[in-house]
Amino acid sequence: MIQCKDFAPRITERGFFGGASDYESFSEVVSEVNQWIENTTMQVINVETVVLPDRIEGTSDGVYGVTVSNGVYPVMISQGVTVNCFQCVRVWYRE
Repeated sequence: MIQCKDFAPRITERGFFGGASDYESFSEVVSEVNQWIENTTMQVINVETVVLPDRIEGTSDGVYGVTVSNGVYPVMISQGVTVNCFQCVRVWYRE
């Protein structure tokens, strides 16, 4: 069965009101991906970068974030609402 795993920047510093104020760099994310690939027994099929909105499944614990990492892409949607997006790494693998 083919599956994928996403690696997003983690929050490294919190601001005054508990919100994220700094995040891992994209190179740190890539380093984490490399470590995961080295330690997995899964067959890696493909590795790609993807831009995802700031709310992705599995990141609700407050460890991951988006707004100021060096891979952030603010995207405007209807009625002036801004959705922050970020660059992450997606690894496709076979179990």
